[in-house]
Amino acid sequence: MIETKEKPETAVKLFEQSQASLFKWIAETQITSTEEQKNAEDMLIHARRAVKDVEAKRKELLEPINEARDRINALFKPLTEKLNMGISVVDKALKDYHTEQLRIAEEESLLIAAEQAAKLAEAKETGEIVNLPSVAVIPEAPAKTSHAHLGSVTYREDIDVSIVNPALVPRDLCDPNISKIRARAKSGVKEIPGVLIFTKTTTVQRSGQ
Repeated sequence: MIETKEKPETAVKLFEQSQASLFKWIAETQITSTEEQKNAEDMLIHARRAVKDVEAKRKELLEPINEARDRINALFKPLTEKLNMGISVVDKALKDYHTEQLRIAEEESLLIAAEQAAKLAEAKETGEIVNLPSVAVIPEAPAKTSHAHLGSVTYREDIDVSIVNPALVPRDLCDPNISKIRARAKSGVKEIPGVLIFTKTTTVQRSGQ
């Protein structure tokens, strides 16, 4: 385990102790006068300063851990990429082979069916009796699931898509863009289908030097 110079538990405890009065004040928050309003505003500024300090300490303690993580990731990344590239190559080769086997089986089936149809047509003209197999001989298609030595691989037919003209895609297939919706509402539009527009109060604080 990577040890930091300072124990995270100690840092949290010290912060909690230093902000004990703030937490007490927050628990008893009550604004009934201008003076209490000023006090609450001071507490808001103080609390947000404290959040920044806490986040700074958290990032400081995580820095050696993040550096170690990045170093390990960098070491393993080339190996992972090489393996994934190999997986892609083998996977494509297997899918191409499976597809080719399906095509061959289908062509053989069509050829057998055509030969039998030709024999029946010829027999109809000549009156010759043609003995066809009672059970049609159909080439066996490759199995959807192939059992290898280490396990099994299943081949499934799927559908894929590629967008070639986004302008023609129906609007109901597009994800709502919250940024554009917010900008339109801020421009003065009062109603947007499927959107609830409401007002809210935010605070902006500035600390004195």
